[in-house]
Amino acid sequence: MAKGFATKEEKAQVVSMVKELDADDQEVVKEEVSAVEKLSEEDPAPKKEEEELEKSIKSIFAKSKSEVKSEILDEVKSEVAKFMKAQKEAFEKGAGAGHKDVVAQRKSINAYLKVFLPAIIAGDTAKLKEMSTDSSGTPYAGYAVNSELSAEIRALMTEYGIARQEMTAVQLAKNSYKANDLVTDVSVYWVDQGSAILSSQIVLGQETLTLEKLGAIVTMTRELLADEEIDLFGFIATRVAQGFAQKEDTAFFTGTGTGDTANAEFEGVLNVTGANEVVMTGDAFTDMTADDLLDMQDKSPQAVAKNGKYYGHRSVRNIIRKLKNLDGTYIYQNPTESAPAMVWGRPFVEVEAMPSVASSGADTPFLVYGDLKAGCILGYKGGITADRFNAGVVRNVANNADINLITTDREAVRWVERVGYITILPTAITVLKTGSGS
Repeated sequence: MAKGFATKEEKAQVVSMVKELDADDQEVVKEEVSAVEKLSEEDPAPKKEEEELEKSIKSIFAKSKSEVKSEILDEVKSEVAKFMKAQKEAFEKGAGAGHKDVVAQRKSINAYLKVFLPAIIAGDTAKLKEMSTDSSGTPYAGYAVNSELSAEIRALMTEYGIARQEMTAVQLAKNSYKANDLVTDVSVYWVDQGSAILSSQIVLGQETLTLEKLGAIVTMTRELLADEEIDLFGFIATRVAQGFAQKEDTAFFTGTGTGDTANAEFEGVLNVTGANEVVMTGDAFTDMTADDLLDMQDKSPQAVAKNGKYYGHRSVRNIIRKLKNLDGTYIYQNPTESAPAMVWGRPFVEVEAMPSVASSGADTPFLVYGDLKAGCILGYKGGITADRFNAGVVRNVANNADINLITTDREAVRWVERVGYITILPTAITVLKTGSGS
């Protein structure tokens, strides 16, 4: 009675319960039983909800610049009604709006309404035609409303950040860092009895690591930022961090120093002054031999042997995989669950930023063997900072026009990082270089 309706099953249950009562009790509840039997077997609330739904949808369609046919009203009403029914069923099951089936339907109806309603209001028949299920009919032929939205943004991720992993990383409090290195070591002599012991002096050198700035600005429309189904901000932040790591690897491994503004004039380990060098007989990367790689170990100080590694591009690694020693055994060993890839018993590290086979040529350094932890220092000040703006002007990628955030209804995020590197012990590095070809 409180609900205002009773299903056929509920009425039958009432009759069954009353029959179990004695005659006097049956007489007491006779009027109530009669009232239950007269109740409607359908819930009147949905009709009211349907009337309210139809009223709301009609008010939206009233704003349309073009005539809307009745079947369109029925289509929209049907889809929204399905959604509301699903929400109610989930709530009754105790799942609420978070139920996975309801979430999926909510995404579907939201995606549909985001496109459909603005098109109706603006009278955009082209968009309505595009949404039509009938390619030859009018824009009002029908609508594909159950398309699914993928919240994942697909992109290829290449591993960078090798410089940070392999070099000694130091967080700095200031914008520069001075590191000492040993230029002249202690001299020790055998001394005859009664002879004078000669003196020696340690000479220290000093290298300065200066931080440079990496930056990126990304603009995004408010519509994209407002789409809660896609974590666009998080995705772009990941891409920015990937881009910063790529720039670091490129500069710190391949930078050529003064004049190389693309790499902030850093002198990368491939081109560092004072490094050991092995020059091949051939003038192409493919002329590399197993002996060339072994010579790199021989050219390095004995102290490097413990932690020495090979560093090169994956295409160069593929050349090494084909090389054999005098016994016909391959010098390259594939990585295992417990050990990295090995060349002549030493680890090989892929560095995507280093020269690939496509860059092969005479007088070209392309492979490194050494202890980068001992030889190089990577300094940074704090982490990557991000600032968000909804007003102002930023320059476009082509550097030929400005983007006004206010007039284009965009927001911009600026990422900045302070980072630098120095090679403090060049002798800890040995570089393989192609021959001159002459």
